[in-house]
Amino acid sequence: MWKEISETIKVKYHHFLADFDTHPQRYFMRLLFVFLVSLVITITMFVFPKNIREAQVESLVYAEINSPKLKPLNINEASQTIEESKAISVLFSVPSGEMYQALMDIFHDPKKMAELNRPIYFYPLVYQVNELEQRYDLKQEHLTVIFFQNGKEANRLVYNANQLSDFPTQLIPELNRLPLANIKKLEEELGKEAQTTSTNTQLGTDLNAGNKTE
Repeated sequence: MWKEISETIKVKYHHFLADFDTHPQRYFMRLLFVFLVSLVITITMFVFPKNIREAQVESLVYAEINSPKLKPLNINEASQTIEESKAISVLFSVPSGEMYQALMDIFHDPKKMAELNRPIYFYPLVYQVNELEQRYDLKQEHLTVIFFQNGKEANRLVYNANQLSDFPTQLIPELNRLPLANIKKLEEELGKEAQTTSTNTQLGTDLNAGNKTE
């Protein structure tokens, strides 16, 4: 039995070699066809899901936002946008619940939008939430706003459901102050340096005065 199978395989193999020598183009065309089909399947697996996710976020989340100061981020390019921006404030939130509804009420209030000094970019926590939580140190039950400078976090605001009563009055002033944290820190450092310089100058003056007295 095994001998017959072996002979059959040998016959088919020799037939294949002979046919390949006679019609090599036919086999190259088949190989090219298999390669193209594999390429199309691979592209479909990686590209289409991203496009589907983007379309779903656009229709289910961003379509409800009509605020001049709340800018939707393309979820497929959001991380790159954050890394390449010199300065950007990004709001991370699950697009549902009482806190989110309060957020929408604030950003659709013309008076409050007039008080906000710059646009805030919205990154909804819908897909790959666990990965985003780890990358940006988030909790999906919290509403988090992070100010990034040259792709790195410079300051953040975090709100939870227990702060809902103060949220409408506190959010806009806190957002306006968010990028100022580094400026205040720099001013404090410059103030300390100036104080140190002044102290050293005074000590030098006192020493010179003492030497002259002697």
